[in-house]
Amino acid sequence: MNGISNALNGLYDNSGVKVGQHFYWEIAGFQVHAQVLITSWVVIAILLGFAVINVWYPQTIPTAGQNFFEYVLEFIRDLSKTQIGEEYGP
Repeated sequence: MNGISNALNGLYDNSGVKVGQHFYWEIAGFQVHAQVLITSWVVIAILLGFAVINVWYPQTIPTAGQNFFEYVLEFIRDLSKTQIGEEYGP
């Protein structure tokens, strides 16, 4: 456990960002929280990659990946319906 702790401390020390401090980028005159932007784009890339892989080769009997992707889409659809209402949802 001590080795993991030392490794994580080394990552924090080398990142250049101290605990409680954040770095911002200015894009088109807007100040953007860089960690949020990077994390959002990584998640978008993973979901798009997963979607492309599962849509590219559809199966008559859905695979585990297709079932998971359908679950994610239904979750997003239901979440949007509860947040903004049935008439504005997808």
